[in-house]
Amino acid sequence: MKKNTAAFLTALALVGIVPQTLNAEVVDRVVAVVNQEPITLYEVDKLMAANLEEIKKAEGKGMKQEKFQSYRSQALEKLIADKLLDQQMEQMKLQVTDDDVQKALGNIMQRNSMTKEQLVQQLNQKGMSFDQYMVDLRVQLKKVKFMGAVIAPRVKVTDADLDEFFADNSDKFANFQSVQMAQVIVPVDPAAADAELSAAQAKAQEVYQKAKGGSNFEDLGKKYSVNAQTAVPAVYQVNQLAPQIAEVLSGLKAGEVGQPVRSEMGIHVIKLIERKTLAGDEYQAVREQIREKVFELKVQEELEKYVGELKSKNFVQIKNFS
Repeated sequence: MKKNTAAFLTALALVGIVPQTLNAEVVDRVVAVVNQEPITLYEVDKLMAANLEEIKKAEGKGMKQEKFQSYRSQALEKLIADKLLDQQMEQMKLQVTDDDVQKALGNIMQRNSMTKEQLVQQLNQKGMSFDQYMVDLRVQLKKVKFMGAVIAPRVKVTDADLDEFFADNSDKFANFQSVQMAQVIVPVDPAAADAELSAAQAKAQEVYQKAKGGSNFEDLGKKYSVNAQTAVPAVYQVNQLAPQIAEVLSGLKAGEVGQPVRSEMGIHVIKLIERKTLAGDEYQAVREQIREKVFELKVQEELEKYVGELKSKNFVQIKNFS
């Protein structure tokens, strides 16, 4: 076992993930106990090695000892949570039949358009046997049953949740979004000379400052805009706007005025009046997509709460971990 622990640490050290001062730490000691079941340093470092690529992407080559220990602590917390959940599943006596496993295997091969032989070949390339894959699949199916029986019933997704998620992630649904806005478009020829362009930019800045100061936007449009009607609030589909205008809008809250931005029409000073919530067929087109994402997020939140509850009700001790 000690050789295995050393091998994991050596693998980490070769890519500069483990600080040199920790390379020799190969003792397979118990670092936590969960209801009399031990978690060893070997298990922690095994999990670290399994997530090596993600750590490399986040940290690059080499990291300070404090950062390394932070990753180790996260790995230990994950193992503690898994141990608590495994014990809970044992108490519930959740069963996964051979038929369940074979059905899941068939679905996986169908989704990935591969035969069993191709799956075995792919697993071998990753250093995993088919038998171990089937063991892991059975474990995952048991977790799915547990999540469906215990965690999912604790999750409620309301229309307000969908609206909030959409508002917080509006840029991801730009093709479906509309806004009410007003514009003052200071005219300038696309091929304007430097002096003419500078004069137009100065005028646009003047409009921007006056609008920020509370001047009536429609009055500014009558005085400065290429067309006074653009300063009257109107509804626009975001995906039909010039990219640079959509970008300015993405950073505004209702009632705010954006910095001047140029297009072929001139220099725009934009005031966002309101973001329109999706409705009707447009909303239905993405509603289920949003619901699934919100459900996933809430399930993760509830799972973390549930693990916290288990920690408070069970014996968990961390020791000799530094």
